[in-house]
Amino acid sequence: MKKVAAALLCAVITSGCAHSVSGTAGASPLQELSTGQQRHIHVEDALRNADPCGLLDEAAVRGAGTVQQYGSAVQLPVCSALMAGPGATTYVELSLLPSMLSDAALTRPETVDGVTVYRGAGGDPTRGTCERVFRLNLGNDREQVEGQLATVRAGTVAGQDSCPLADAVLDSAIDRMRSGLPARDATSTHQVALAVHDPCEVLDVLGTTAGGRVVDPESPPTPFDCVLFPNPNRVPGSEVTVSFTLSPVKENRPPVPAEPETVGDRCRWTSPMGEPIDITRPGAGVDEFTRRLGHAGAVVTVHGPNCAAVARVADAANTAFG
Repeated sequence: MKKVAAALLCAVITSGCAHSVSGTAGASPLQELSTGQQRHIHVEDALRNADPCGLLDEAAVRGAGTVQQYGSAVQLPVCSALMAGPGATTYVELSLLPSMLSDAALTRPETVDGVTVYRGAGGDPTRGTCERVFRLNLGNDREQVEGQLATVRAGTVAGQDSCPLADAVLDSAIDRMRSGLPARDATSTHQVALAVHDPCEVLDVLGTTAGGRVVDPESPPTPFDCVLFPNPNRVPGSEVTVSFTLSPVKENRPPVPAEPETVGDRCRWTSPMGEPIDITRPGAGVDEFTRRLGHAGAVVTVHGPNCAAVARVADAANTAFG
């Protein structure tokens, strides 16, 4: 089981926290943004507000075995499930924000109930894995619909075909997406409460002491990052980033640090925020590695080139989310 859990960890940790602020970047308020920048924000809002576990139906994975883990404990835009079946452990993960998709993954297109699906190169029998890609329904704007992809990945022991399971999850997700993406619920046991928040909410706290958010429509959407100018004069190179991530809970969670720390030529403040979740089912027969992988909490990170600015934004983050 540890090998399968490790494979799941590698599969879901695929998107970084980088956010380009060059080129066509601009700062809020929203009325100052171009149509493309406003559309970019709309897409990020839609992706952040969507619950990946609302598309990963438990009923679709139970055929693979007893559900041992279910929820969003590794990445905020990903929901995963771990099943123990006769002689094999199987995982499935559904990601609303995939990255590093190969050219082969975006082949063999077809339409399923009005949704574009890419069957790709098929399963990999040497690893027991299978990946499907589909386009998300973000609303009525065709450009938004056509531009956003999601993935279903399934894996089991080498030599086994996991594509039937991936296809069952895919069909279920498409059915659940008919009336739009399911919304996140702050009270859900499948995700951390911070997931319903926008990291740019720090600007509500900073008010006129900040220069507003930075939006680059040429970059991929990053719904759990907020790049902002910490000062009204909007000096290029002074941008501060607020990021939400998830981290496994190993011991007692550390206290909120009083001051940012210097890392290289930048300053960083990192703090756990809110209560952790545990997606392992009671009585599940999982090893300690797998159990820790499913016990995670939200982490807020603020980083930028100036420690005083990072400290001020960190204080706003603690007020907004603490």
